[in-house]
Amino acid sequence: MSPADAGFGTALRLHRAGCWAQAVVVYDALLADPRLPPVQAAQAHANRGAALRRLGRVDEAVASCIEALVRCPDMAEAYANIGAILQEADHPLAALDACRRAIALSPGLYTPYLAIAHARQDCGDHDEALTLLHRAATLAPAAPSVRYNLAEALLQHGLFEQGWQAYETRWQVRELALARPACANPEWTGQDLTGKTLLVVEEQGFGDTLQFIRLIPLVKARGAHRIILQCRAPLVRLLAGTEGVDAVTATLPDARSYDLWVPLLSLMQRLAVAPDRIPATVPYLTPPPDAVRQWARALPETKDLRIGLVWAGDPRLGHAAASRTDARRSLALAQLAPLLTVPEVSWVSLQKGPAAAQLEGMAILDPMTGVTDFADTAAIVQQLDLVIGVDTAVVHLAGALGVPVWVLSRFSGCWRWLLDRDDSPWYPSLRLFRQQQPGDWAPVVARVREELLHTVRLPRHDRGQA
Repeated sequence: MSPADAGFGTALRLHRAGCWAQAVVVYDALLADPRLPPVQAAQAHANRGAALRRLGRVDEAVASCIEALVRCPDMAEAYANIGAILQEADHPLAALDACRRAIALSPGLYTPYLAIAHARQDCGDHDEALTLLHRAATLAPAAPSVRYNLAEALLQHGLFEQGWQAYETRWQVRELALARPACANPEWTGQDLTGKTLLVVEEQGFGDTLQFIRLIPLVKARGAHRIILQCRAPLVRLLAGTEGVDAVTATLPDARSYDLWVPLLSLMQRLAVAPDRIPATVPYLTPPPDAVRQWARALPETKDLRIGLVWAGDPRLGHAAASRTDARRSLALAQLAPLLTVPEVSWVSLQKGPAAAQLEGMAILDPMTGVTDFADTAAIVQQLDLVIGVDTAVVHLAGALGVPVWVLSRFSGCWRWLLDRDDSPWYPSLRLFRQQQPGDWAPVVARVREELLHTVRLPRHDRGQA
């Protein structure tokens, strides 16, 4: 084996393991060798571009793929990489052109179908996107990224049985960087729970946990003797009072304390929950008494409408894919300025993280500096007449508490809000205000302002129904 072949082997192993930064180093070393044959140089540039894309280094990724095409003009993989990069950089039409070129050169390559599907979603054509994802799954049925993206599209269309089954591949998708819980005991896949202790393990974001914790009573009804919930510390105090939960812990318990375990988001598949059978009785969460007492006087008395506001999510700067999603869902507080001119409203910030710095100089009460966990936030939210926010854990919390909540949703919205509706089967108190054009928040804010003006004119006892 030549040194170049050995180097390629090392780079590919790192690449396929999701060690993209290390792979780039090896590709750079290969490309620094003037003896590298042109075909291998083209492949190294294309692969390097794919790795740089995963690292969020967009300009370098495109340049590397272009270098591949200079050396090998008919390299379908390079065109597919460029298409994926352009789609993620919010240039869906340009992405379509690059991906179509890739398909023309190599009809059996699945990656351009995946990128085109995302581009069609960005253009609002969700039916075509689903068709393309099915095509990608036909070409690469074992590829976890294809199955996962197909799962989200199926769920967005309300096709829960197929969607939740495909969603089980999430642990293998390197871009998600999900760590499968290291539980020693068998996983619950539907076997008899009578007399058993089941460990339910949270996963992914806080919002996911708040959304799917409602399923615990359904599991308990299957005959489980005891249910232990493992979740991160900021949720422990709030979820300790959840119906059906016997104990909550922030760390994985000893294997001797439970018989079976299950990831929280797998409960939809294990329980075969259909869209019209989602448990939507609210509230299914209640702040603990100590938090209620602590925050009872945190909000000053007022005859105005009390509205909580959250405008940004977690930027997750170390995770390129998550950071892109957050950039699409989040706003700057200044973009919500038209709302702040509505009379008879007392504004309360529910914002945590770096975006809270935007409050300086604003006439918005900020109790969040004293908040230590979601129990504290729940005690504040419960005192509000309405919550207005982007798609973050706070809107799930409000929905779970039964507090009216208006969600500002990005154009290519999260799968959980389904398609073509402004209500939600997950939360009866929730209304969706969707973008009509990608990235254009001004019309959304204008619609929210009009609805808010209508709401403040209503008698106080009718405001919760607005």
